[in-house]
Amino acid sequence: MERELYKEVCKIENLLSGWSKVKEKGAAGGIDSVTIESFESDLEKNIKELAEQLSSYHYIPEPYQEIKIPKDDNEFRSLSLPTIKDKIVQQAVKDIIEPILDREFLDVSYAYRQNKGPVKAICRVSHLILNEKREWVTLCDIDKYFETINQDMLFFMLSERIKDDKLLPLIRLWVKMGKVDEKMRWKDADRGIPQGSIVSPLLSNLYLHPFDKMMVEKRFGYVRYADDFIILSLTEEEAYRALKDTKWFLEKKLKLKLNPGSTIRKVEEGFEFLGIHFRGAEKSISKEKMDELRERIDGVIDLGNRKTLKNFTETIEGISRYYGRILSQGILEELDEWIEECLKRHFNKAYQNGLFEKKEEMETILSSVNFLSQKYQLFSKKILRGVISYCRRRREKPVSDAIAKTIRRDPIRKKKREYQKLESEGFELLINTPGVFIGKTRRGITVKERGIKKHEAPLLNLKNISILSRGVTISSNVVEYCAEKGIPIDFVGFDGRPYAKVYPLQSPSAFLGIAQLKAFDNGKACVLAKCFTSGKIRNQINLTKYYSKYRKGRDEDFTAIFDEKVTSMESLVKEIRTLHEKDLEVLRGKLFSIEGRASSCYWELVEKMLNDDIEFEGRIRKGAKDLVNSLLNYGYGILYSKIWEAILKAGLNPYISYLHKSQDGKPTLVFDLIEEFRQQAVDRPVFSLITKGEKLEIENGFLIDETRKKVAEKVLERIHTIEVFRGEEKRLSQIIKEQAKAVANFLEGKISHYRPYIGKW
Repeated sequence: MERELYKEVCKIENLLSGWSKVKEKGAAGGIDSVTIESFESDLEKNIKELAEQLSSYHYIPEPYQEIKIPKDDNEFRSLSLPTIKDKIVQQAVKDIIEPILDREFLDVSYAYRQNKGPVKAICRVSHLILNEKREWVTLCDIDKYFETINQDMLFFMLSERIKDDKLLPLIRLWVKMGKVDEKMRWKDADRGIPQGSIVSPLLSNLYLHPFDKMMVEKRFGYVRYADDFIILSLTEEEAYRALKDTKWFLEKKLKLKLNPGSTIRKVEEGFEFLGIHFRGAEKSISKEKMDELRERIDGVIDLGNRKTLKNFTETIEGISRYYGRILSQGILEELDEWIEECLKRHFNKAYQNGLFEKKEEMETILSSVNFLSQKYQLFSKKILRGVISYCRRRREKPVSDAIAKTIRRDPIRKKKREYQKLESEGFELLINTPGVFIGKTRRGITVKERGIKKHEAPLLNLKNISILSRGVTISSNVVEYCAEKGIPIDFVGFDGRPYAKVYPLQSPSAFLGIAQLKAFDNGKACVLAKCFTSGKIRNQINLTKYYSKYRKGRDEDFTAIFDEKVTSMESLVKEIRTLHEKDLEVLRGKLFSIEGRASSCYWELVEKMLNDDIEFEGRIRKGAKDLVNSLLNYGYGILYSKIWEAILKAGLNPYISYLHKSQDGKPTLVFDLIEEFRQQAVDRPVFSLITKGEKLEIENGFLIDETRKKVAEKVLERIHTIEVFRGEEKRLSQIIKEQAKAVANFLEGKISHYRPYIGKW
C-alpha cells in the first residue's frame, strides 16, 4: 500500500518539525514581511491554521520575493525567498520525500545531502588522483543550471518516484510560482527552479541523477557538487571522450548546456575545485583565498566593549570544519601563525586602551580560542600565554618583519621532526601495571593506582589504548568515549596478540564481502596472493640492504653471504612474476615454497647480524621459548592488532583471505596483509633493541613485564614513524590503513591493480 505522503505533510507534528528547522536557520521572511519572531509570537495558532489550509486543500503559496546578490564578475545572482509559512511547508515536504529520493542517488553526488558535503568531495578527488592515478582532469560548469532546468522533465522524474497525486501538485506550485521584485513587478517562472526554495536543492540533485548514472556506468572519475563537477581520467583520450559524452548527454537528454570554458589539462598542471587548488598530489589554496581568510580572521576579532570572542571562535570553527580536514598541516600552521599575530595585536591594543585592567581577564576570554593545526592545538596553552605576555602598557620597539619571520619559521623547520615525534608519543596509551584504574576526565584519560593519579593521556592525539597487564579496571566513560571517537582498546596477552578488542560497533560491507568472494572466480584472489608474497620478500631484501650499509667492512660473517642471499631472494621475486596458475590452491603451494626459500635466506642473514649480540638459532613461529623469537612474536602480535583494525575500517571481511586458506574463527585476511609490514614494523625495531644492548629478559618462556613494555613502545614508535610513501610523507600506521583500503578498492574495481607496500632502505 502506497504511503499517503500529503496527509503526513498536514500533520501538526511534521509542520512543527519543519518550523523548528526554519527557525534554527534564522531564515529571513518573504513578500508578506512576516518574520521568524512575529510568526513565533502566535505559533500554535499559525501552525494550526497552516495544517487546516493544507488539509482542506486551500493552501496556496505566496509568490517569491526576488533579491539580488553580487557575483564575482560584476554580475548578480537572483534569489527567490519564500515566506516563513511556505518555508515551513516546504521543509516538511522535504523531510518526507528526501529519504525516498536520496536512497536512489549515487555516491558521486556530494551537495545538499546528509553525510556528504564539500570535504568528502575533495577527499574523493584526492582518492582518484592518488589511489587511482588519474592524470587528466576535465573541468566543467553547467551554464545557468537552476535557471534552465526543464520543468516538464523534472516533474516526470518526480512522478516516477513520488506516487501521491496530492503532493505532486503542491511541489509543482512551488516550482511554477512567480516572483516579485522590490518594485512589486511580477516575473513568471516558465523554466528552471527557484534558487532560495527549500526543496530546490533536492530537486536539482534529482534532475542530474540520470547524468550521474551515465557517468558511473562509463566508469569515469566523476565528482559532482551541485552543478559544479569535474572528471578525472587515466588518459588524455579518455578525458576527451568524457567531455564529448558529457556535452551530448546534457544537451540531448537533459536540455542543459555547458559553459564555453570547459577545459582538459594534466592534473600536475594544477586546477581548482570547490575552492581548493590541486597540483598533482598536493592540495593548497590560492594566494587570493589565503588573503581572504586572513582578512576574515582579522576582521572578526572585535573586542569592543563586550570582551568576547564569540564571532571569532565561530569563524575559526567554520574554517576548521572545511579546510582543517583538507589542507596540509603546514598551511594550517601558516593560518595559525596569522591567528596568533592577530590575537597579539588586538589584545595588546585593548590592554593599552584600558579595556582590560588585569591580564587575568584576558586569560578567561582566550580560553575559548581553538587553533587549526595539530601543532598549535598541542601547544595552545603555551601560545596563548605568549599572547598575554606580549601585551604591554607601553609599546616596545617593534621587531622588523623580516627578523620576526625568521624567528617564527626557522625553529619550526629545525624542530619539525622533533615535533612529529612528540606528536606521535601521544598516540598510544600503554598500561602494563596490574591493578590500576583507567578513567576519563575533561582533559584526558587518567591512570590511577590505589587512588593516586600516575599518568594522564591528553585526548587530542590519542589513537589507541593497549592493556598489557591483568587486573586492570576500566570505566564505562572511557569505553564510551573511545567508541565515539573510534579509538580501539586492545587487551593484549603475554604473546603480544590481542585476546579482546573494544571497537565501535560496525560490520563488514555486504557489497565488499561479495567482491571478496568473487575474487576467487575473477582471478583477483591469485593477484593479491602473489602481491602479498612478493611484497614480503622485497621488504626482507630492503631491510637486509639497510643493515648492509652499516655492516660492510666490520661484520665479516654477514658480508660474506650477503650478496649471495640477496641475489637468491631477488630471483625468487622474479619467479613469482612467472606464475600464471589460475587454481588458487596450486598457486598457494608454489607461493609458500618460494616464500619459505626466501625466508630461509633472510633469517640466515639475520642470524649472522645478531650473533655478536645474542644467541639466535633461527625463526620459530609457534611455541618459541628463546628471547629473539619471543620478542618478534610479541611485536607481530601488536602489529596483528593494527592490521585487523585497518581491515575492519576498510569494510573488508577479515575471514575471507587469499594467500592463507580461510580457517574457522581465524581472521586469515589479517595473516595475508601483515606479510607486507612485518620487516619494517616489527623486525627493524626489535633488531634495534637487541643491537643497542637494551636489557631484555625472558622467564619461564615468557617476556617479563618491562621487556614487553619496551617491545610495545619500540614497535608502536616505529608504526607511527613518518616515511616517504609514493611521494608523500605519511606515518606507517596511515600506510597500513591505506593498503587495506587499496585491497578493498582493487576488489571492487575502483583501481586496476594492487601495489604492495615496500619499505625504503
